[in-house]
Amino acid sequence: MSRNFGYDRGTPVDRYYIEKFLEENKADIRGSVLEIKDRNYTERFGGMKVSFSDILDIDSSNKSATIYADLRDTSTLPKEEYDCIILTQTLHYIDVFDVAIKNLYKMLNKDGILLCTLPSVSRMNYDFGEEGDFWRFTKVSARYIFRRHFTEDKLQIKTYGNVFTNICFLEGVCLEEITREELDYYDKCFPLIVCVRGAK
Repeated sequence: MSRNFGYDRGTPVDRYYIEKFLEENKADIRGSVLEIKDRNYTERFGGMKVSFSDILDIDSSNKSATIYADLRDTSTLPKEEYDCIILTQTLHYIDVFDVAIKNLYKMLNKDGILLCTLPSVSRMNYDFGEEGDFWRFTKVSARYIFRRHFTEDKLQIKTYGNVFTNICFLEGVCLEEITREELDYYDKCFPLIVCVRGAK
């Protein structure tokens, strides 16, 4: 139906779960906040609680970005700067994503929060070239990687989705074509996305 995640029909299905996760954790989006590519979720879920906002992108053509940096390269990144980092659907494009998680942890202030979403199922995205889409995650793999940097007691990992929403997302059916009941049914055997809340 769509080879563009459903954007040409409406809202991609995974956005429902991403935004549900951010809504559930909107109290964390406060103070100094970093988001990737734009500040849409910072403004939407943080609002007046945000005192300072940065946008990070590796792509210097993004004129909205306030920081041009590579999450793999510590020398390009600030340290202990943010109360919250919003990282949606990004880590699977990074070859050494474990290094990126380590650097994200360093960028957080004491008691800072990382809100991260990861695909469990998705079509390949060639926007970054034939070799630009590396990983898919499960709840177990996310816990395994993130607890190398965040202590177990400060990690919360949750999955969303079911077999029907997975099929819809892969076929490019958009959010507006699915009922709330179909979206909210949860099946741990068929996660669409994995969401991580990590506190420093």
